[in-house]
Amino acid sequence: MNDDLTLLREFAASHSEAAFATLVSRHLSLVYSVALRQVRDPHLAEEITQAVFIILARKALSIGDKTILPGWLCRTARYAGADALKQKRRRQQREQEAYMQTQLQSDLSHRSVPEAETWAHIAPLLDGAMDTLCPKDHDALVLRFFENKNFAEVGAALGASEDNARMRVNRALDKLRKLFTKRGVTLSSAAITGAISANSVQAAPAALAKSVTAVAVVKGSTAAALTLNLVKETMKIMTWIKIKFAIGVSLAVLLAGVATTVAISQTANGDGLSAPQIIRKTQDAYAALTSYTDEGKEVGFVGTAAVAPHTFSTKLARPGLYQIKWRQDLGFYSQTGVVWSAGRGDFLQTEHASEPVKYPSAEGSLSTAMGISGGATGVVPKSFFHLQTGLLGAMQSAAKGLDGKIGQTDCYVLTQSQGGRTETLWIGKKDFLIRQIESDTSAADLKAMLDEQAKKHPEMRLPTTVAGEVKSVQTHMNIVVNQAIPLTDFAP
Repeated sequence: MNDDLTLLREFAASHSEAAFATLVSRHLSLVYSVALRQVRDPHLAEEITQAVFIILARKALSIGDKTILPGWLCRTARYAGADALKQKRRRQQREQEAYMQTQLQSDLSHRSVPEAETWAHIAPLLDGAMDTLCPKDHDALVLRFFENKNFAEVGAALGASEDNARMRVNRALDKLRKLFTKRGVTLSSAAITGAISANSVQAAPAALAKSVTAVAVVKGSTAAALTLNLVKETMKIMTWIKIKFAIGVSLAVLLAGVATTVAISQTANGDGLSAPQIIRKTQDAYAALTSYTDEGKEVGFVGTAAVAPHTFSTKLARPGLYQIKWRQDLGFYSQTGVVWSAGRGDFLQTEHASEPVKYPSAEGSLSTAMGISGGATGVVPKSFFHLQTGLLGAMQSAAKGLDGKIGQTDCYVLTQSQGGRTETLWIGKKDFLIRQIESDTSAADLKAMLDEQAKKHPEMRLPTTVAGEVKSVQTHMNIVVNQAIPLTDFAP
């Protein structure tokens, strides 16, 4: 166990203010610098720093023995900073990136850029780019360039050799360089490392360490309302990320304008069709189509807390052409991806991977993408191609419920429950196409899933309790069928 964790365990066991004060003095400037880069407001950066150390105090018992604390603190500071900025941060980042794309193309290609100017270009992008890296790459860069550790020290912290640490740092640095290039900032790895090493950590205000320690050791009981709100929302985000890892699906906030569900009938069998008949007619309807496109959105809740906007678009055509794109926004983090076949193989690509992954079949590519696409590559595409995991496979024991309505479309409603998990489908009465899919997992069933994942991944320290059920609602809108789609539209 490293010295950081020894101090943290001492604080957790005996409430040692001296141990916690040492941690604060050691990492205060690191956390403050991450916050300041995001919010560009010294006062708000201090609030965020306070919130991060309150969270550290509250989680002192649950942080795993393999945790790299500087990396953990950087991630937590980004989560808190993102919650503090919300829509303002997104707008500022778009404006900054647009400016750089128009100004830097000729500037950076014709002359060397002084270090201070280099830092001005990459600072607004650094923390977002760091968040796209895998945990070990992220922590390696934090240790090497934020903490100024040598490769031997980085390797020791990561449980690797000095040479392996050097290779990991270099690979991670190259990923950063490519991400910066995509955003219009073309720099060498040497220029990036020089700018980050010299500027990434700035000294925090002298009085901040004392106030942070005093408030954090009592776990925020005396903190200001703004700080406590940051603590609450940031811990909610951290819990959600762990839950998402455990259940392997993405949930999302339903944006304004998504169709709502209302009851329109008091009878479950108004036209005499049974659930198996509706399923068969739905499968036949998809089989008869030559093409299908839609736009989708998803709403997700953990208990009563909404999470992560998620949107997607679908293009399908015979015999095996498809493209499903998705985007998820967590405020501090966004993810885009696409799965496709344009007649030359089945591929999956996310924005964080340098190359697409090829799969032997559509079943494999669509199934793999389900866990990161919010389920967009699930029932509808698989039903269109009549795959085993499509509608017939997913709803074999469904029962017919009260009819419903999605937007202006009258729908059949089919429900299937298995072991604490309930799936509900809304299917158009006229065209037998799926309009909405709802998935509910009970708190008890989710806890069992978390317990199982905790056994497989003890380093994740997954939450042991969940406040209520997990629910997602996926809505398919703007559906167009049997229209010609150019082959080029299926390649990303």
